[in-house]
Formats: sequence, C-alpha cells, structure tokens
Amino acid sequence: MQRPADQPRPVETRSSRWPGLRLSRSGGLALLIVILSLQAWTYRYQEILFARPQGYHAWRQSDCLSMAWHYMQLDLPWWDGRMHYLGTEGTGRALSELPLLPYLIGKVWRSTGQQEWLYRATVLLLSISGLISLYFTVNTLLKDGVLAAWVSAFLFTSPMVAYYANNFLSNAAALAFVLNGWYAAASGMERSSRPRLVGAVVLFTLAGLLKATAALSLLILIAIVLISFLPFRHVLLGTWRPRHRAVILVAGLAGLFAIAAWYSYARWYNAGQAQGVFLIGTLPYWSIPKEELASVWQGISDHLRRDYLRPDLYFVLMAMFALAVFASHRIPRALWMAFTLLCLGVLCIDILFFGALRDHDYYSLDQVIIFPAVLLLGLLALVRGSSGITRTWPFQLALLVVLVHGTDFARRRMTDRYSTWMNKEYLTQHEPLGRIQEALLAIGVDRSARVVSVPDISFNRSLYLMERSGWTDFDGLSDDPNKLQAKLDQGARFLLTTNDSVLLKPSLRPFLAHPIGRFENVRIFALEVPDRNH
Repeated sequence: MQRPADQPRPVETRSSRWPGLRLSRSGGLALLIVILSLQAWTYRYQEILFARPQGYHAWRQSDCLSMAWHYMQLDLPWWDGRMHYLGTEGTGRALSELPLLPYLIGKVWRSTGQQEWLYRATVLLLSISGLISLYFTVNTLLKDGVLAAWVSAFLFTSPMVAYYANNFLSNAAALAFVLNGWYAAASGMERSSRPRLVGAVVLFTLAGLLKATAALSLLILIAIVLISFLPFRHVLLGTWRPRHRAVILVAGLAGLFAIAAWYSYARWYNAGQAQGVFLIGTLPYWSIPKEELASVWQGISDHLRRDYLRPDLYFVLMAMFALAVFASHRIPRALWMAFTLLCLGVLCIDILFFGALRDHDYYSLDQVIIFPAVLLLGLLALVRGSSGITRTWPFQLALLVVLVHGTDFARRRMTDRYSTWMNKEYLTQHEPLGRIQEALLAIGVDRSARVVSVPDISFNRSLYLMERSGWTDFDGLSDDPNKLQAKLDQGARFLLTTNDSVLLKPSLRPFLAHPIGRFENVRIFALEVPDRNH
C-alpha cells in the first residue's frame, strides 16, 4: 500500500533510529538501586561496614564515636556532649554540630552494646535515602527514569561521597537531609503542597544543624521566595510563582533562628572547657598568612584531583553546563536563579572556610549538590530539544561508560584511604588499642583512670579505642615537661606510647621511670605524683 502523495513523511529522529532504554518512574528507581548496590559492592562496603574508625580523617570519626560512647555510658542529655579527650579544664565537655547521630546511636548502644556497624549503617541508610530523593527530584523535572538514575549514581562516583556515605561523620547525614529537602521542595512546589514545603524547610534546618554550611539550601529557598515579591521578579523568575510564600518564610526564618541558637549555645558550652577542639567559626581567605596560601591552594588542587571527582568527569560537567548556556531558553528562569544562588553560596562558603579546605575535604561534602545541579540543567536542555538523543542507546551507552570509569576511580581512591599512607597510623600504631582493654585492666588501668597517650596528635583516636579518658599529644604535650606535669596535676596517672621513637625525647624521659606493662607495640608507664612536701 502506497503512501498518499499529500501525506507528509514522518521525521526520523535519532531516537527512532537507535531506540534506547525507556523506564517508568518505578523502573528507573529499580535501575538506580541495582547501580547503587553494584557501586557499594565495588567500594567494599560489605567489609567496611564492620571496620573500626580508621583511614582518612579518623581523627574526626573518633570524635563522633567518643561522644556516642559517653551518651551510652553516662546516659547524658543530648545537649551535654562529652569526649574521652578531657580538654583544657579536664572536663571532656565539647560540642560542635547538633549531636543528633551520636546521641541516638548512644541510646541504641545502651540496648545493643557498642556496635559501631550500627553507626555506619545508620549513616549509610540516610545517604542512600538522599540519593533516592535526588533521583525523584531529577525525574520530576526530566520525566526520564534512566537519566534520573544516572544523575544520582554519578554523584555516588565521587570518592568523597563514597567514603563518607558509610562513615561516622555527620556531614554525610547533612548532605542526605539536603537532598531529601530538595525533593520535598520540588514536589511541594509542583503540587502546591504546604506540608511538603514545610517538610523541606525542616529537612534543610536539620541539615544546617548537622553542618552549618548545609544551611545554604535553606537560604536559597528563602531567597527565591523573597525575590518573588520584588517588582522585577519577572526578569529573575519568569512566570513562576511559589505558593504558600508566607508559610515558607515564617518556617524558614524559624529554621535559621534554630541553627543560630544551637551554634551560639555550642560556642558558650565550649568556652573555657575544650578550646580548639572544634571549629565554631570561620577560617576566611584573608585570615590565612601569605606564606601558607600556596600550601592551601595545593591542598585544594589535590582534593580536586583525588577526592571530588575523577578529573576527566569535570569535562562532562563543563559540557553539560555549556549545553545549558547554549540552550538557556529551554530552562525555566527560576531554575537558573536557584543555580546562580547555589554557585554564589558555594563560593562564599569556600572563601569563609578557605583555611580548612587544605586538609578537610568533608567541609565541601554538602556542596557537591552543585554536580547534580549542573547535570540537571544540561540534561534538561537536551530533553526539551527535538532530537530525542537522550533516549538513544549510543547516548545511554556513553552514560554507562561515565559511570563505570567514575566508579572505578572512586574504588581506587577508597583503597588508598584504607590501605596506604592515609591509614598507616592506624595499621602500624593504633589497631592494637582496640584490643587492649583487658590487658589494661590486668595491670590496674581501669576505665576511670586518666591517661596520656603519645604520639597521637588527634583528640580522641587512641583514647576512644582504648576506652580511657585523658589527653593526647595534641598541642605538643610530649615536647613540654611543664604541660605534661600539668596533666598529672589534673589526675593523669598513666602514660601510653604506641611508637618507640617517642621514647627518645629528652622531655619525656623523667616520665618513663616506671614501666608497668606492654601490649604488642603499646608501652604503659605509671606516672608518679610528685611529693609537694619535698
């Protein structure tokens, strides 16, 4: 049968020539769960889930675990944080972010015992919930299950995200609350749902309480609502208008007040008790001495190459951003406004915390939302085009290649964090401390004894593992006999060393006269209180 002469021939698009995988919302979610499971297996989560605190930034991991341990042992109220490191005044009191996770885990441990895997599993479940919420957010805008699954899995190829997603820090939980909050905001605006919008504010507030910089999303939401009241709102937001603006503003301002109130309380709580343990403030660019600027920039460069993304994936982001700019008319102005505010916010955070970015990659963890934001803009420009290229198998194959190579890069970086110099101190010095409790009891070092642990320069790494309170080599304790004597005056009765090289220090020799035991590489000495009458 021939086609009538006046009937136009259908336009053959790339999608009709090379049809790719098409998935519904539920099908895309199933695909995402499969991909995330494969990535988690590749990262050896099945082993790491049961690992003690170690690897990169075990210092901060031990701080969180130490607080959870004290909530378990002492049944403290949530606003009264304690650590094994006793600090300046010998109280052990210290707070930073809202100790939501340490408090809840400590309460669970009162029933289950000290099961560190429960802590990791809790953070992991929160992290997975955030990635799933990211999927739903992207799918709400793209209406494409394959692309939405890819964007979420792309974020999981970040070595930094993969490392902290099943760790002990609150930063991963803060990121999860941010991602959950953006889905609540997107779906709430789409459906004009007041409960969802208020829920978004609550989630953003929780994120800010867990990590101050994560409050950026709350600020962006408030800013967009405020812009909608301006006379020139059409230029910035187009025809889009948020519903329930008054509710969002009231809830948002209440959230900001709660965040400010908590950190003000934490600063007051720490005053005179544990100075220097936690940073409750900023380290802005202009406060860094000129001679240190080069090392900070080098540290940031190292993080960009090793920790944030596989280096060549930055070109994927650049290509997506270029597509978004080239086809900017296909993207709603409100999205452009939100993205602009996000970029400005990330820039401000980086300037205000510049000094911390050299050594602390987790200070940037909540800011990785800029990666899926760029991908969303670029894919939205493609989806709203007429080529249908995003539904072709060559395009989807390219997406798969990106995921495979990104995941392999993250796998190698995870191995680095647990097997190389990043974990050398734990593997060669601190691992036996996790098994030393019975040996300490046998020689009279009970759990109430105050100890000094050297050469550990962290606050809680060695103290938490041996479950003893006291002081470490932080602030050069082993190099100053007067400082060490001051700790004896505060009740220190035993000194433990995990590296024999520290025994050669002349400043320590007067305190090594009474060895009382040894456990593998750990040496234990009794500290005698001088007789004040002689």
